[in-house]
Amino acid sequence: METLLNGLDECGVRQPLNNWFRDFVTSRTYRVKVGDSLSAEVKVQYGVPQGSGCGPVCYLMYVNSLCGVLRHCSAYMFADDLCTLRAGTDLAETCRLVQQNIDSVVKWSHDNGIMLNADKTKVIGSPYIRSTGSPPPLYAHSFNCFHNNLSNCLCNPIEKVIFVTYLGIKVC
Repeated sequence: METLLNGLDECGVRQPLNNWFRDFVTSRTYRVKVGDSLSAEVKVQYGVPQGSGCGPVCYLMYVNSLCGVLRHCSAYMFADDLCTLRAGTDLAETCRLVQQNIDSVVKWSHDNGIMLNADKTKVIGSPYIRSTGSPPPLYAHSFNCFHNNLSNCLCNPIEKVIFVTYLGIKVC
């Protein structure tokens, strides 16, 4: 909740509107009805009302700070998709910097309660690169892996592909 309220503040939504919004998202309850039976009220712990007009805008404000953790890549976001780009002439150094950014995104996601789907993460390399060796693998380490300081890492490398389709456009 604090991440969303901080995001609202960073986007210029300040007092008293920020306090009103805090009350709007924290002072809600729900009940479940099955047949003629009605459950007890339960306080809503997270989120904005489903179907509310402010839901998509709140999500964008919530993830707005994600771009701040990327130090070496350009970020392109649409809804819940993130595409990062990095170009360089030294393949090993470029991979090292990209790995730092991947690690930052994984940590940010965990700290902000967002599940990262590492299986959807792909790496595209240029077919024009002539390298004496293959580039080092990149990993979307699990948070457990970070807790163990990357020792005994069992994470799979990010899949290398020739192209991806991003927002309906084939990127090679």
